[in-house]
Amino acid sequence: MDWVYISSFIGLVTLGCLQYYFGYRDYKKLGMILPVIFIGLVIYFIIKGTMTFSVRDILMPLLVLFTLAGVWNNGYEKKQKAINKELDKMKAKDQQSM
Repeated sequence: MDWVYISSFIGLVTLGCLQYYFGYRDYKKLGMILPVIFIGLVIYFIIKGTMTFSVRDILMPLLVLFTLAGVWNNGYEKKQKAINKELDKMKAKDQQSM
């Protein structure tokens, strides 16, 4: 039974890394795939009756959505900082050559 928890953890880490990569590479459409799939699964489980309208079943999906959006945003911001740093280096070299 421990392998189920280990494989679930590995899967979640992999999805988080994938979402971060999509943000870093500025893939906005691909960054929306995981949240849309997750929303679809939540709606499916609500229709099926597996999830109820309890506080836990409402807050946890929202927490996951905000986490996915935050992970994508972290990757996006890191890429933007790297681009700005490179541009600053280029501007400094241009000013030195003048």
